[in-house]
Amino acid sequence: MRTSFTSEAELLELVAEAGRDLPGWMIAREAFLTGRDEAAVRDEIARRLSITRTALARGFKEPQRSVSGLTEGAAAKLHAQVNPPVRDELWNRALAYAVAINEVSACGGRIVAFPTAGSSGIVPGLLWAWRDEREGELSASSPRLQDAVAVAGAIGAVIAARATLSGAAGGCQAECGAAAAMGSGALAWLASGDAGRAFNAAALSLKNSLGLACDPVAGLVEVPCVKRNAFLAGNALVALTLDSAGIRSAVPFDEVVSAMKAIGDMMSPQLKESAEGGLAMTPTGLRVKAAMEAGFPDAPDS
Repeated sequence: MRTSFTSEAELLELVAEAGRDLPGWMIAREAFLTGRDEAAVRDEIARRLSITRTALARGFKEPQRSVSGLTEGAAAKLHAQVNPPVRDELWNRALAYAVAINEVSACGGRIVAFPTAGSSGIVPGLLWAWRDEREGELSASSPRLQDAVAVAGAIGAVIAARATLSGAAGGCQAECGAAAAMGSGALAWLASGDAGRAFNAAALSLKNSLGLACDPVAGLVEVPCVKRNAFLAGNALVALTLDSAGIRSAVPFDEVVSAMKAIGDMMSPQLKESAEGGLAMTPTGLRVKAAMEAGFPDAPDS
């Protein structure tokens, strides 16, 4: 089985040659590369989906508070909102779900890097919001939800091959930006079953996070990371909406990823996870850094 690809075009050519759909081919590829059968690959996807669902539930049931105090139950507040200004349940669920999962990550809970810990709430938050609002029969064991994960993985694999998924190498455009592209593509596939539309939604999403700095306050993956998961989940839903209206990205996905790589290479090291620029160097950011270096003396007993 030929498994190597570095572009959407090359990937979809391989899929067509095999006579399979995109998620089926990705699962077959994973089985080939790992020496497992496809059923075992699906079982692993189901296991990881279940982990994200558990994290989601924890984020609401136990409002998360980190040692730094920078993460403090935002997901529970979002979820409890009685009269949100935007009256769309998919939108509201996606934002709250993305934050809930990432707050659990920030507080040392068990999550799935999707594709990274700092962006771990976006893809599963979107998928579970879609499930809870649009297709309640789906579960971690549903092939359809597993296929959506495989589509997200295909998009992430192209980004990894052409650019990077590392904030230290490419800024947050490579973490939360990539996750939003993966999530929008997964939802576009759920909505249409069309691989071309999945990559179109991903292109629309990724274009609009280009240049996003990675500037974590005090080097902690909390600010702006946790709330950024909500913002980029929103980005993914905008991309999905545009794609559903038949709006095409003027720049193809492969070219968008190449642009992301070029921008990441041009970015200052101070804006790539070093905590030496941007929000990390604001007066508040420096105060938090000093408190961290002192062991957070005002933190509650754990």
